[in-house]
Amino acid sequence: MLKLERRSCIALIAGTFLGLAAGTPAMAAGGGYYDGKNVTLIVPNTPAGAMSQYARMIAPYIAKYSGAKDVRVDNQPGAGGLRGTNLLWRAKPDGLTIAFTSVSSLLMAQLAESPGAQFDAAKFTYLGRAVTEPRILMVGANSPLKTIDDVKKLNRPFIFPTQGTDEDFYAMSVLFSALGVPLKIVTGYDGDADTSLAVIKGDGDGHMASYSSGITAISNGEKRVILTMSDKPSAELPAVPAALQVVTDPKSAEPLRAIIEIQTAHRGFFGPPDMDPAATEAMRKAISQALADPDLIAEAKKHQFTLSPSDGATEQARIARIMASSASLKPILKSALQSIK
Repeated sequence: MLKLERRSCIALIAGTFLGLAAGTPAMAAGGGYYDGKNVTLIVPNTPAGAMSQYARMIAPYIAKYSGAKDVRVDNQPGAGGLRGTNLLWRAKPDGLTIAFTSVSSLLMAQLAESPGAQFDAAKFTYLGRAVTEPRILMVGANSPLKTIDDVKKLNRPFIFPTQGTDEDFYAMSVLFSALGVPLKIVTGYDGDADTSLAVIKGDGDGHMASYSSGITAISNGEKRVILTMSDKPSAELPAVPAALQVVTDPKSAEPLRAIIEIQTAHRGFFGPPDMDPAATEAMRKAISQALADPDLIAEAKKHQFTLSPSDGATEQARIARIMASSASLKPILKSALQSIK
């Protein structure tokens, strides 16, 4: 059962990588498709969030290997990432406008038949995944909810602050449906930093985010992890139970397993439908090279950012498979979306 409470957005200023991602001297062979060209990288997320930080960190390396003069990050937040994604859907397929965001969110929005999703996620041109990592369910350090068993014993709905219909909105809906715990969705928050603050302050019971975006608050003792969205405990959090260890009923576990598979797509690069074949080949190669660059790997480690690359062709096939085999999710996702209308 889902309940809804709306509140005003909170304006929150958070630190981020400053400035636009400037191009560096080209390392690609001369005569390449992108040589000397400007590329716009749409990020449909707030500038302060982890998605934008990843994009600004990686963009100069894409310029380096593609030969592009500049890869400029263009933040276009709104509607849980759908606003910027819709812009990419309508972009020219020349490869000069691409995007980086949670691919999982796009797949879930389409499966939920969200009216804000004015695209067919299977038709985008996937260029490569930068990272996949387990999503984690976190509560505030002072919360009386110490474990997932405490959540299961709640005699009231679990209060979930959210920025909108992103992947965590859908994943929380599926998880709590599987747990049999009612979820009270509180909308109107402005990105992960805002929902995180709400949980720390006790305005919400908990929220879901990536491990890398939660690690600072976890390390500072401001939040506690009580579950990972995975089939087994993660290497980073071996003592924390996995969702599919907690939910053992086969019928309840089926949609949960499907949502976990979708989450493996996570932070990825993609272009418009029917993107120019030469541009697709060049950009897929440049992104693969960028994500293998030792300097980028060192920079990511410095900022406690995970990298787990997967090439564009692999991601294209993965997404086609996911979209063809996620029927068990549709009723739950559609119900979650309906609950906030």
